Amino acid sequence: MTLSDTLSLEEDINPDSARATGSRVPTIVVVLPDADTAQACLDLGEIAAVAVGGAITAVHIGADPTKMIADTEEINLQFLRERYEGTVKERVSRIKSVFDQWTTAKAGRDKIVWRDCTGDVDHCVTHESETADLLVVPRTGSLDARDVVHTILFREHKLCLLPTYRQSVAGDFLNHVLVAWKPEDNIRRTLDAAARWLAHARKITVVCVDDDKQGSAEAEAIEQLSRLAIRTTTVAIRSGPESVADALIGYAASIGATCIVAGAYRHGELVEMVWGKVTRHLIAHAQLPLFMMH
Repeated sequence: MTLSDTLSLEEDINPDSARATGSRVPTIVVVLPDADTAQACLDLGEIAAVAVGGAITAVHIGADPTKMIADTEEINLQFLRERYEGTVKERVSRIKSVFDQWTTAKAGRDKIVWRDCTGDVDHCVTHESETADLLVVPRTGSLDARDVVHTILFREHKLCLLPTYRQSVAGDFLNHVLVAWKPEDNIRRTLDAAARWLAHARKITVVCVDDDKQGSAEAEAIEQLSRLAIRTTTVAIRSGPESVADALIGYAASIGATCIVAGAYRHGELVEMVWGKVTRHLIAHAQLPLFMMH
């Protein structure tokens, strides 16, 4: 299936037929808050859409202090950014230029819709993510990029796909997926939300780090993936002197994994400012695309 075929699926489906059969075209929203990371997000969003026959929308989300309802300190911080990053109009123009160059580089991309939501970042994220099945977002970058990821994970609780920083995906990121399993609700939610992509993975390895002697985490992982009708290989490893995140990253490299699926944080944002070490470390250091959901 080509990108052009994928993007035309939404137009070809009869709404009454779709409701009767329960079928629906998955919606992938590629969020572009930062010019430096825009191409990596677009490339990964395209692959994710083609894999499941989804429809892509590209959305710029960014703060505009003249439209924000916030305290004086936050608004002044946004105005201060203009010294280093340019005005709001200049930042949007740079991102739109990356998008325009990307769409003209390959047939079929001209059908992808561009939207601009500039104002209050939280409001824009809520509005643009409402019907999305997957949000492709940068893991770092400008202040807007960091605010977008934070809002999506902690407030909207949506499935995210984070590319590596500034790096385009080489090949199919679903070739060999590593699932970082721990018997907690965040990874259960992530697996449920990502199931349609996992169904297209060529190979899935579920990794349980520091499981108990009874192997209870591994047993639950097998049950969970069986419920989703997804075939996997399950392994248990010890972190040893390494952190859990480093153990996962190292094991992913050893098996040639092309993507990591992990739950993002276990608690609310205030607690996770202190305790969210595994998630923060994966976002900062894993050189693979990440599926995550809080």
